[in-house]
Amino acid sequence: MASDTVGWKTVSTNSNWYCGAYVDHTSTFVYPSYKIKFKACTVVNNSGGAQAVLVVQNTHLTNGYYMEMGRVVFESQRGGDVWCAPSNLSAGMTRGCYGPTVPVGKCYHPIAPKVELKIKGNTDVAYGRTDAETGCDF
Repeated sequence: MASDTVGWKTVSTNSNWYCGAYVDHTSTFVYPSYKIKFKACTVVNNSGGAQAVLVVQNTHLTNGYYMEMGRVVFESQRGGDVWCAPSNLSAGMTRGCYGPTVPVGKCYHPIAPKVELKIKGNTDVAYGRTDAETGCDF
C-alpha cells in the first residue's frame, strides 16, 4: 500500500522528541558550509503511540531551496511511512514532515526512523536514534 503525501509544518520539540544528528545535504554546499541540514526524529507519547518526523533546516541567510522529495520510513508494517510533498524552504526556516502516529504499545522501543531528502536531483539519507521509548505505567 502506498503511503500518503503530506505537507510541511512548523517544528516545536520537547522531551518526547528523540532526534538523530543533523546531516548536511550534499547538494547545498555554498562555501564555507552546507546550507540545508536535516535529521530524523521519533516522537513518542504515553499512550503507546509513536511517529517519525523529517526535520529540515535552511541555514542560508538569503537563498531558499526547493525540496523535490522527502520520505519518512518508520514502523512500516504499522503504517508509519510517509512521502513529503515538494516544497520551497525559505532562508532561515525550519520545517517538519510528520508521519502518522502509529500504535506500537507501551514501554516499546520503536525502530530508528530513516529519512530521505532530495534536492537538485540528489537524495541524501539520515537516521534517527534508537533510544526512544513510549510511556510505561509503572
